[in-house]
This record gives sequence, structure tokens and C-alpha cells, in this order.
Amino acid sequence: MKNPGLLFILALLASSCASSYVSDQNISNPDKAYHHILVVSLFNDIDLKKFDEETYYNSIKDYFYNLDRIDNHPIIQKSLRDMISSNRTKVIPSYKLFKVNQDVSYEEFLERIDRKKIDAILVINQKEYFYEKSERIRDDGEIKVTESPKAVFNTYLIDRKELEPVWVSRIYSSGSSWDTHSSMYNSMGRKLKKKLIKSGYIRPPMNTHSVHR
Repeated sequence: MKNPGLLFILALLASSCASSYVSDQNISNPDKAYHHILVVSLFNDIDLKKFDEETYYNSIKDYFYNLDRIDNHPIIQKSLRDMISSNRTKVIPSYKLFKVNQDVSYEEFLERIDRKKIDAILVINQKEYFYEKSERIRDDGEIKVTESPKAVFNTYLIDRKELEPVWVSRIYSSGSSWDTHSSMYNSMGRKLKKKLIKSGYIRPPMNTHSVHR
């Protein structure tokens, strides 16, 4: 006899399967792969050309860990850390280095990330996050309404030394009614990792089991 609980869990896993599509472009080819990446999440409107002082004060300083988004920043940054980190790439969420709603100068920001030996900044800008409604008429005539999440992200990989993007992308994510913010962010992070590896900006994880004694 089949286990009903197991069947329910399997059905849940099958239903909560967010997917993502990436459109990206290499701005400049990497001289070498990045090993220490800082993740910065933004929910405001920004079109990032440089990570210079003017851009920082106008579009980043008051938004990269603002009180209005105190719950959202850790969720998206943890997902990216979990999806991208490996034994060859260390990903550091910016909320781990800075307290919420603090007045951090441009110089202090750079000094603090330099102490962590950051060689690249991955900026994730959530442009949209909404729910698409759909209706289905059941056999008994009842109308069932479900809501499925959709999201759009702009991403910028910034070289720490040059403070300019070396790679940019736009990511479209969609999920089922079972999906949460975390599963949507995980889907985005997995696709992001594959693209960064393919383009040579980060190295694939080293298979430690293949090392011979």
C-alpha cells in the first residue's frame, strides 16, 4: 500500500517547481574567476552603469538594507549565497556586514568589504514581483482561483577594482501556487550560477571525491 503522506510530499515538490529564464551579456571578459563575492539586493528603481560615489549616494546607500525591506533582504541574499557558494566561491550577503537602516558612507562601505577581500559585487535588483490569477471550474461547479508568482530581476556583476559591471543580466522567474519567495529566489540563483560559470566569472565546484590519494 502506498504511503499517502509520501505521495503528498512528492506532489508538493512537483508542484512547487519555479523556473527561470536568463538574458545576459558579457561587458568585459574576466582575467580570472572571482572568489569572494558580495551580494547586494535592491528593490528600488535603478539602472546601474557604475558603482561610483554618485551612484552609491543617489541609488544604493538608502536602499541596500533599508528598514522597509528588513525581511526581504536576508531572504533573497541567503538564497543566492546557498545557490552560488561552493568550495571555490565564497558568497557574502551584505546584510551580514551592515546593520539595517544605518548611515554608511561610500568610503566606509568600500573599506568594510575590502576587509573581507571582496573582489566582485553582485547586485540583484528586483524589478517586479506579482501574482498572476487563474480560474478553474471544478466538476461540482465551484470556481477555484489560484495565484502563481512571477518576478523580474536585473543583475549586475561589478568588478571591485574597476567598480564597473563586467556582466549584466535580466532574469524572468515564474512559479506555481505552491511557490514561496524563497523557492523563486532559489530558482533565480541556480540559473544565475550556471550563467556565471559558463561565462567564466566563477569556477565550477571542485569535486573532492575525484581527488586521488
